[in-house]
Amino acid sequence: MTSLVSLDKKTQTALLDCLASLARLFWGPDPDISRALLRGSFLSPFEALEPRVNFEPPAILADLNGIIKELADENTIFHYLEEAYVRLFINSREGLTAPLYASCYIAGTASGENAPLMGPPAVLMRKRFASRGLTMSETMHEPPDHLSIELEYLYFLLKNGWADNDPGLMSEAVSFAGDAMLPWVSRLQERIADESRCRFYPLITSVAVSILAYLSQHVPSI
Repeated sequence: MTSLVSLDKKTQTALLDCLASLARLFWGPDPDISRALLRGSFLSPFEALEPRVNFEPPAILADLNGIIKELADENTIFHYLEEAYVRLFINSREGLTAPLYASCYIAGTASGENAPLMGPPAVLMRKRFASRGLTMSETMHEPPDHLSIELEYLYFLLKNGWADNDPGLMSEAVSFAGDAMLPWVSRLQERIADESRCRFYPLITSVAVSILAYLSQHVPSI
């Protein structure tokens, strides 16, 4: 296994940028994300990781770029992503496809709108925050096991672990990515794998799974 400590600065930066971009995206699309996708800057940190991360399928980033190139402008991109985000993750007449909360995947499959929120994963996330002296903003009304919050926490662990050369933070980053996040995010990806109207979200979720798997294969230090 490769050590997290031995990763070069370029790879560290790319990983952090990817986690930050994924966290923003799963809060829901916005005009800034749409512009970044149109200009190619959104996917650039993921492309920087291609030599290291085994993205599945291998042509996934090219496929994502192909989707964006078929859309006329940033406004078209925004509405394309927004419709699918609401339909897949928030609310749908056909039933919610894939909620963005770890608590909804405890039994191995999401149970849609009837899935229990604030389950054990949410309670455990609050304990993780407390153990690191972190608190959620008073304006944050989402459960702490929302995918974006978990991605932000992983970002925190890696950024500070590398900056402070802290083996405790890096050890938690590896276990959090592999043991806490990878199982349920993989099930989330499976729930939307057959989505055909907007292939962007199945593909970008597969990218997230690939990055979590990559991190889980490391050891914290040499």
